[in-house]
Amino acid sequence: MVTSKDLPKGSVVIKPRRGSAGGAAIILLLLFIVVGAITLAGLGIFAPASLAAPQERVLSLIHGGVADTAEETYVDGCVQIPGTNGPRAVTRTRRTLTFRDGTSLEVVFSGAPTLTNACP
Repeated sequence: MVTSKDLPKGSVVIKPRRGSAGGAAIILLLLFIVVGAITLAGLGIFAPASLAAPQERVLSLIHGGVADTAEETYVDGCVQIPGTNGPRAVTRTRRTLTFRDGTSLEVVFSGAPTLTNACP
C-alpha cells in the first residue's frame, strides 16, 4: 500500500517496508538438511540395505550409470544361540554393481540368524 501526504514543499510518497524472507529461507534449508541427515543416519543404523540403494544411484551418476547388477543370497554359516531350539542360519546377501566406466561396487549384507532346514 502506497500513501501520499500533502506537505508544504510538495507531496512525499511513503512506501511500506518490505519484509525479507531470506533469513527464513536459510533457516528452513538448514532444517531440511538436519532432518535429512538424521533420517539417513537412522536408515544406516536400522536398515542398511534400504540405504544402499540410494547411495548406489548417486554413485552411478558419478560413474556414468549402472551397466549390470547381480545379487546373490546364500547361507554363510550356522550358529547355536543359547535358549533356542536348533541351530540358526546366518544369510549373506552380496550385491555387485558394475558401472559403465568399468568400475564395480560390491556390498555384503549379513542377515539375522533364522531357523532353517539348511543347518544340520
